[in-house]
Amino acid sequence: MNLRIATTDNAKIFDEEIQQVVLPWESGEITLYGKSIPTIVKLVPWIIQITTKWWEKQKYSISKGIALVDTSSIKVTVSMATERPLAKLVELRWTLNLLELKLQKVRSFGSVEEISNLIWEVEKIKADIQLAQN
Repeated sequence: MNLRIATTDNAKIFDEEIQQVVLPWESGEITLYGKSIPTIVKLVPWIIQITTKWWEKQKYSISKGIALVDTSSIKVTVSMATERPLAKLVELRWTLNLLELKLQKVRSFGSVEEISNLIWEVEKIKADIQLAQN
């Protein structure tokens, strides 16, 4: 099965044959391998875990996105994907604290869209922290 991960600005992140992939979605995680039933999966910010055809493990933290699954391939499109966070763990935690403070303020007077976008940013930073700790 082929897995292709790209960002919304068409930057190719990953494009290889794989054994399996674990995708984060609203109900937890979904593992896909071999021939899958065609479906669409709404992805949430967290970690994509890939086992390549050579049984190597790779992980990417992602922002929200979508996975289009057919019988022989999976096409994932996300706003952002990170294999290795560029920032150090301390910087990521500091950024998370700032975003959480901003979110508290915006919840009082911000629009639903502003609040939603900040929540997604917070979740992506949490995924980057998880990836950096592994």
